[in-house]
Amino acid sequence: MAKSKKKKKKKSAAPAQAITETVKAVAAADSKPIKKRKAEPKASVIERTSGVVETVKQFLREVRVELSKVTWPTRKDTIASTSVVLVIVILIGAFLGIVDLGLSKLMRLLLS
Repeated sequence: MAKSKKKKKKKSAAPAQAITETVKAVAAADSKPIKKRKAEPKASVIERTSGVVETVKQFLREVRVELSKVTWPTRKDTIASTSVVLVIVILIGAFLGIVDLGLSKLMRLLLS
């Protein structure tokens, strides 16, 4: 039992020391003088606009390169995938319709 008490004392001393160090760090940070920034000249409208235009051009070039790497599905693949999706949607819709109909009839029986 004596060992566990010693461990607890060691653990409780560490957070108190960390809090003291934090307080000292905050006090040191508050004592430093605040430096003022020098005013930077703003870019003209033409310079800002040309930078935006160049950024958009670069983005569109990169999009074009990435789209050239895409493997597009064939017409047959697209039709097959679409038909699978439609069949699944119809089956789930029918299932949910039947469950809804059954639950509504059950509720009518219980409430009447």
